[in-house]
Amino acid sequence: FKTMPFNSNSAAGTVVYTDGAYNTGLVLPANQTVTNSATLVEVPELTFAIGKYERVLVRYSIFYTTTADGDLKYRLEIPASPTAYRCLSSANPPAATALVTALITAEADATATAASGTDGHLTLNALVNNGANRGEVQFQFAQNSATAAESVVILAGSSVEYMRF
Repeated sequence: FKTMPFNSNSAAGTVVYTDGAYNTGLVLPANQTVTNSATLVEVPELTFAIGKYERVLVRYSIFYTTTADGDLKYRLEIPASPTAYRCLSSANPPAATALVTALITAEADATATAASGTDGHLTLNALVNNGANRGEVQFQFAQNSATAAESVVILAGSSVEYMRF
């Protein structure tokens, strides 16, 4: 017999059931490409809604291809004014420069740079304790430097898992 774990969210006045596993997820079904643009774009297939005062743990697994000229710029976009936000990133192969390895505690751009012709993997682990603004949690990306001849590609199979608590 297994007990059912429930978490009380006093800010939202709710109780959330969780079995302690990442049971909800999304997978990118086809590559998404950015060429000649440093403007962040959403990956809609890796976006999910978050209500006001909801709390989620999030794990993104992003496979990408980029070059030294274009690089990869990314952001985890969340609703404004969360009560708590923490995001830790890591890349493989390790970024040549500028990967944010410190804990991100406020929404901000972060850049992973890679050597020419690099295939890579980016991991984001985040805690979002949302405030009074409902919205979405989005993975956004672009080239760090707009480069017409080169692209940054987020590969099919990239995914997000999340758990409300």
